[in-house]
Amino acid sequence: MNELAPVSMTEPLPARNAKLPPSIVKIMEGALKAIGGRGTRRLSMSDICNAAEISRGTLYRYFSTKEDVLAAVSEFVSSNFENGVREAAETTTDPMERFRAVMRFFAEYTNDHTPDRIFEIEPSFYIDFFRSHFDRHKIAVYTALNLTFDYLDTLADSPIDRDGVVEALVRMQLSTLIIPVNSTWVRVWGQVPEKLESWIITLAGRTHAPGEN
Repeated sequence: MNELAPVSMTEPLPARNAKLPPSIVKIMEGALKAIGGRGTRRLSMSDICNAAEISRGTLYRYFSTKEDVLAAVSEFVSSNFENGVREAAETTTDPMERFRAVMRFFAEYTNDHTPDRIFEIEPSFYIDFFRSHFDRHKIAVYTALNLTFDYLDTLADSPIDRDGVVEALVRMQLSTLIIPVNSTWVRVWGQVPEKLESWIITLAGRTHAPGEN
């Protein structure tokens, strides 16, 4: 069985990626669209050109083979997620507002950046992607929520299981690609920060968070 290697949650994130040229972004978005329509096995360089609305010369200027494009697409999706989580967290220094911002980004990224039916048409592409990038996504979320976890630790007698919370969050959000969400799940997902804070306050025997009247 192919198991993921353990990940160090204190490992620093890679440096923020430089902004990609518009032509590369266009190729990546076109390739994702083409994968959703054709799957990776039937996918051709011509399909990518057509979906991205670019010439073959433009595509071959950056990529020699379909495999090169697919590898770049995986990195493109993962880097966008990592940078998006980081940027969402940086919008506020309030620990629970940061949690809410990251949760909102989580939900919006899955909905806005996943081509329709891509998981149904090409499940192997996404399964391979999840397995190879899962640890990176955990590190991104863990790092983004460090301030939140520091705050939550002050509410209880012992530190919370940060790795467990992060893994549960990432696994839950990835599951929405397999089982489509409805309005009930969106509401539940949005309430997670408040529920987690309330739960920890209750366990700590407090009636309100530190600093509140």
